[in-house]
Amino acid sequence: AQRITQGQVDGEINEIALDLEAHSHRTFAGFVCLIQLSIRRPEKNNADSSGPPDISSGYDFLIDALTLRHVIPAHLGSIFANPNIVKVMHGADSDIPWLQRDFGCYIVNLFDTGRASRMLSFPSAGLAYLLRKYAGVDPDKTHQLSDWRRRPLPEDMRAYAVSDTRYLLDIYDRLRVT
Repeated sequence: AQRITQGQVDGEINEIALDLEAHSHRTFAGFVCLIQLSIRRPEKNNADSSGPPDISSGYDFLIDALTLRHVIPAHLGSIFANPNIVKVMHGADSDIPWLQRDFGCYIVNLFDTGRASRMLSFPSAGLAYLLRKYAGVDPDKTHQLSDWRRRPLPEDMRAYAVSDTRYLLDIYDRLRVT
């Protein structure tokens, strides 16, 4: 959070990619277990839409929402509510209410790649379609329904979680010029 806050103050961070993993099996409303954030490295903050995305230009963060639940509002709330930072999410319809309910965090200035896909009448609004189309990545969805309460998270679950946000800023760049 400090890196993101300082980057915004320095004018380096104008957007972040954001996703959540939640647990809802045998619960009434579910709860957030993991927050994924990806940001660009400032020295490579360029959107060249002619070639494949350069994922080496980003930082990826996994935040344990179970362990850090009590400090998330203080550290991420102001970032999520900052209108000068675009929050890029895919299919945020569930994530937004979960952030509000579990942490009292509100998202201001959202770009939802799923909604953009529907507005552009793409054959699919799914993240898998966008990853194939814009990043040349065939996503692994084996952990889509995994138990995100599990700690420590195995490497394959961490890799899955990071992959949900790693390419979102590149997809965002491409959708804006479409």
